[in-house]
Amino acid sequence: MDGHKDIDRSMLLEAFDRLGMAAAQHGTMIDIVVYGGSALMFASNFRFATGDVDIAPLGEDKPSWFDSAVAKIAVELGFREGENWLNDAVAFHLSRLATKEADHWEYGTFPRAGEMAGLRVYVPTAEYMLALKLKAMRVLDPSKGEQEKNDIQNLLAVNNVVDIDAAMDILVKYFPMSAGHDDKRFLLKTMFHFDREEDNAPVYPARSL
Repeated sequence: MDGHKDIDRSMLLEAFDRLGMAAAQHGTMIDIVVYGGSALMFASNFRFATGDVDIAPLGEDKPSWFDSAVAKIAVELGFREGENWLNDAVAFHLSRLATKEADHWEYGTFPRAGEMAGLRVYVPTAEYMLALKLKAMRVLDPSKGEQEKNDIQNLLAVNNVVDIDAAMDILVKYFPMSAGHDDKRFLLKTMFHFDREEDNAPVYPARSL
């Protein structure tokens, strides 16, 4: 199979420990936001693995040593196609209306052990995460559709979304143009439910380091 093996939470934490250590050794602190399945895997109770890690830098551009450190970590941890396990192409899909202060939550610093942290990781708020998932709406993708549907269903519950209009209100807050597409409403109507389930309630953000 092409690509690298799925990354679970413990593997990603270890990778970020090593990336944070590399940054600390270079005397710098890097801020990044983790999106998609990786953010859910970190901070929810309903996602447990991801294919790659979507990130976007906060503040300054990534330093010159960053890509080589990422590739080295991939080799050390046995990832395949190492240079691609950490993907920063997601920036194209983000909302210009989202802000660091209002729409992101600090997850923690890396490495987890030791006194010198070099990496600070943020995840989107539950509301912004749902908007990103609704904008992409990859529920019909043959390989990712079932996982995407599960993520969206859980995020609807986390955000206490009670009907289609409430879901669209969250989408329009971040992506006004996307909210005008009728296909979003159709998929929400045909593929999702809005009843509350008390047992095994989804939580996001929840986990700590």
